[in-house]
Amino acid sequence: MIPTHFLFQLAEYEGIAIEWRKMHHVEGIYTYTPEVPTPVIALSTTLHTNERKLRCVLSHELGHHFETAGHHIIAANSTSSIYATKNERLATKWAVNLMIDTYTFWDCVKVGMDKQELADYFYVLPGFIELKGEYLRESEKHCGVVAELKTSYNVYF
Repeated sequence: MIPTHFLFQLAEYEGIAIEWRKMHHVEGIYTYTPEVPTPVIALSTTLHTNERKLRCVLSHELGHHFETAGHHIIAANSTSSIYATKNERLATKWAVNLMIDTYTFWDCVKVGMDKQELADYFYVLPGFIELKGEYLRESEKHCGVVAELKTSYNVYF
C-alpha cells in the first residue's frame, strides 16, 4: 500500500502547493498556469475526516500533474464518476495504477480477496478496484493473466 504521506511528499517533490479549502460540489482541483510559479492542488476540507477518499482524490489530482498539465478543464466532482473528459480518465488511470500495484493486485485476487477486501488492503475506494479490473481487462499486456484468473479462479472483473 502506498502510504498517504507519500502522496504529500510526491506533491512537495514536484513543487506542487497543497491548499485546503471549503469547497462545495468539488473535492479536489489541480491548477497550473505558466504565469504562476507553482502548480496548486486544492483539496476540500471535508477530506480531513475521510483518509480513504483523500488518498483517491489526491492521487487523482497528482495524475493531472503527471498526465494532463497544460490541458483545459482539470476539475472533478468525485472520484466515482470521473468520465467527463479524456483528461479526467488519464488522471484517474494514473491514480489507480499508482495506488494499486498490478502484481500485488493479482496476488490478492488469487488468494480470494473480494472487491471490498481489495479496497481495504490498498486503502482506496471500491471504485478504484473496479477501475483497476477494467483497465486490466482492456490491457493487451495483461490479457493472458486476466484469462487465467477467469478460468482458474472464477474471477470476473
